[in-house]
Amino acid sequence: MISIVIRNKNEADALNTILGILTDRYSGDYSEIIIVDNASTDSSKMIAAKYGCKVVNIDDFSYGRATNLGIEKASSDFVLLLSAHAIPIGKSFFNRALGLFNNNKNLAGVRFINSVENYKRAIENDFKVLEPLKYGLMTACSIVNKKVWLIHKFDEDLPFSEDKEWSDRVCKKGFEIKDLDETFFYFVKRDLKSSILRYKNETLSEYLLHERKPPKYIRIVFSLIFKISITNTISYFKTFRTDFLIFRAKNEIRKEIKRMEKIYERSTAK
Repeated sequence: MISIVIRNKNEADALNTILGILTDRYSGDYSEIIIVDNASTDSSKMIAAKYGCKVVNIDDFSYGRATNLGIEKASSDFVLLLSAHAIPIGKSFFNRALGLFNNNKNLAGVRFINSVENYKRAIENDFKVLEPLKYGLMTACSIVNKKVWLIHKFDEDLPFSEDKEWSDRVCKKGFEIKDLDETFFYFVKRDLKSSILRYKNETLSEYLLHERKPPKYIRIVFSLIFKISITNTISYFKTFRTDFLIFRAKNEIRKEIKRMEKIYERSTAK
């Protein structure tokens, strides 16, 4: 069987959605659901209790630390890592993944297809992940082999991309990451503050993992000036053109409806 670990912080609505679907569609495919909760102040814990989930609290949060804590508490050999905003799709989602693990004792993790580009890449590589630092697991929705995890745990200090770093590290130790042609929906909506924080953490992790030097200050300033003066101007005119074309289409629709109304009036008057 599979244990499910969901990281959560104040995502009561999303959590209620995903738990409802999991318990309704996949109740026989997993053994337990563990919520790793990061000091939620909404009704997340009540919703978790409603669906019989085990809740594990984490105070000193990092993505890697939350993932490690969830896997540590899991009773199964295979752990599905989920975001509160990710929903598995398809009746074979769990069973086919288990089949991969049962047929390959060297398999560290399974990544699910989530875009056309990833599907094309997977087909070209016979569904074996060849560049784990770039195309490794996404802990928003992936399955980890706990036996491998017991030897190689997730980095708890990285601000982001702990899943890619782990994938790269275990592959270098001789394990494999596989793509699976099952999928999931990801329905997160972030406000500006959350989007900026995510961008900051993603970029910082990118520099750390690839050992790149940070850009010089003058380049950052020039990038801002270019964005304000050139990119935003081009974007404005593109938006203006789109709005004008929509305006023209609406006017054509109005004329067409009036023409059809006249035809209908003449036909009913006879």
